[in-house]
Amino acid sequence: MPSTVGSGRRAFLRGAVGASAVGLVGAAGLVRAEAAPARLDATQNNWRFCQKCFVMFFWGYPTDGVCPAGGAHSAQGYNFVLPFDVPETPTAQRNWRFCQKCFSMYFWGYPTDGVCPSSGAHSAQGYNFVLPHDVPETPTQQRNWRFCQKCFSMYFWGYPTDGVCPAGGAHSAQGYNFALPHS
Repeated sequence: MPSTVGSGRRAFLRGAVGASAVGLVGAAGLVRAEAAPARLDATQNNWRFCQKCFVMFFWGYPTDGVCPAGGAHSAQGYNFVLPFDVPETPTAQRNWRFCQKCFSMYFWGYPTDGVCPSSGAHSAQGYNFVLPHDVPETPTQQRNWRFCQKCFSMYFWGYPTDGVCPAGGAHSAQGYNFALPHS
């Protein structure tokens, strides 16, 4: 009578693949069940204020992007931890993106993509950030981050001057007052 269990390499692999598939289905079901709450905590750190141009830029690569004030961005201050791929709400706006050319955070919600200091328009890459606005400042959330209507970048609007805009002159605030979380 033939064995129903089987022996040898083929039987072992068939059993291992079957067990893996069951494990993946089980794990996938578990992941799916937890996916919604886990996404609510989806954040990325290493977003920084550039002390030369005042934009929010990503400080997580070996280089620091292109600054409209010349050279690379120069990090100062808080390490911002920004939410991505979460639902938009009345006090959180989506379509904020990383520009793969200059490394700044810019708004990707218009037919054009603003002005990039690296030439031409910004170029979206990576996550779709959903940023809180028009909420109170807290010890771990800084207000006065604004959309520049000339270059579309997120910049800090808390100093007497408005930094350096790649579209010429200083940045020009428009719209919401963002309160960005930091560590």
